[in-house]
This record gives sequence, C-alpha cells and structure tokens, in this order.
Amino acid sequence: MAFDKYPKRLILAEKTAKLMLPLIQKYHRAKFIGMENIPDQSFLGVGNHLGVYFMPESFLWIGKYHTLKGKPPMKVLVHHLFHNVAKFFRLPEAEFGIVDANPKYAISELKKGNALTVYPGGDQDNTKSFFDRNKIEFYNHHGYIKLAVKAGVPILPIVGIGGGETLFVLTSGHQFTEKSKLAQRFKLKSWPIYWSFPFGWHIGHGPRLSLPLPSQVTISVLPPISLSHYSEKDLEDESLLKKINSDIENIMQKEMDRLAEHRIPILGQVDDLF
Repeated sequence: MAFDKYPKRLILAEKTAKLMLPLIQKYHRAKFIGMENIPDQSFLGVGNHLGVYFMPESFLWIGKYHTLKGKPPMKVLVHHLFHNVAKFFRLPEAEFGIVDANPKYAISELKKGNALTVYPGGDQDNTKSFFDRNKIEFYNHHGYIKLAVKAGVPILPIVGIGGGETLFVLTSGHQFTEKSKLAQRFKLKSWPIYWSFPFGWHIGHGPRLSLPLPSQVTISVLPPISLSHYSEKDLEDESLLKKINSDIENIMQKEMDRLAEHRIPILGQVDDLF
C-alpha cells in the first residue's frame, strides 16, 4: 500500500524531518542498516532508546522514516508525562504523529492503516546505566505484544546503539522512584543520576542546558516478526507472553551484541575509523 494512498499524511512531521535529519545524522555519523525490512503496510515498530532526554536512536529512526516514500504514516507512542507537557504548551502532537501511550489510541491508529513505534522499556530503558547501555530489556512490559496481536500487525524490531554514550548515566534511580512514590504518581520508573556536557552532574528528569556528546549511532532494522498465529485468547496466558517477549529481546540482543563488537565508546566501530 503506497504512502500517498493514505487519507492523511503527516506533512509537518515530514517537513521537520527533512530539515532536522541531515543535522542529527551528520552530528552522530549515523548509519542505517536493514531499511529494506520495513513493511509497506501497517506494523508495530519496537525499539530501544537511551540518552535520557537526548534519545538519538528515537529521533534518527523517526526522522529517517518520515523521509521515506511508499510507507504508511508512522505515529509514536509517548510517555503520559511527555504528552501532558506537550498538551500544556499546545504543541501540535497530531501533526507530528505523537500519540499518548494508551492501548485504545494505539489500536485505533494501527487499524486505520498507520504504522506505530513503541519503546516498551520506557524511561527505565532510557536511563540505563552506562555499563548496561547495550543490554536489551523491556522490564516485563508485554503490552506491545497484546497490541500487535489485537491489531493483526507484525512487530518490527529496531535496534539502536550509541545513545547511551551521549552522556554518562551512573544509575537509573529505580529504587528511589519506588520509595518516593514517583512511580505511582507520575508513572515514572526512574530518577537518574548522570553526567552531561558541559555542566556535569544532574539528578532527575527535566530539561537541562546540555549538549549530547557526538557519539556515533547505528540503527539496525530487523526482519518483521509475525504473531498472526496467536489469537486474543492466547494473550491470557502470562507464560506465553513472557516467552514471546523473551524471544524478541533475544533477537534484538543478538543484533546489539553484533553492533557492539569492536566498538569504541563515542567513536563507533573500529573498522569504520581506519
């Protein structure tokens, strides 16, 4: 199904991507692998992302996608906190393809024929320590699996490396959020302690006067995974959900390990430097 056949294109998202992508791509010396694996029809992209508020994996993937031809419009599920901030400042979320992380909205978008990208690991994934930056973990969040089965779309694994090197996270602060009840009040699972350029150490979330280090970032899109042989009734089996999630994590981790091999932090792959 061609992109132009869809009733509503994300014109503002396309224009912004064409303007900003070359800058971000050059700054992070970005490489894109496996773009031929992207379906021409509705799909659920599932990725990892790091860098606290920098998130270069997310911006590069989203920006690159919005410049492609012949693909369905893609929306992105965002944390409730980000959605509320965007709503407060009256940002044009719909024109940018930003959707509140609500299963009802997500299924609706997929059934309209749109593509959708989610980051199941949430803010815990985004604030992993520097030492765990190349670990794929969705923290037992299985909602994306239910979403794909209910909407009848394949899962497209998207592996990104390099975002965890744009700053240095000491700890995600997960235990603090549990004890302080931030998790219940704001649906936050992290309160990170990290170092970023040029002002040093920071605690918690929120905008900072910082710049990301120019870490080389690679995005690898893996072949789509079909879950069409599962029914909505199968989703009631928690052990099955855990197995599917583990299988997807393992597939993505294998690719992450390949990308991390012979990599120098910030600089990137050794083979690309000589």
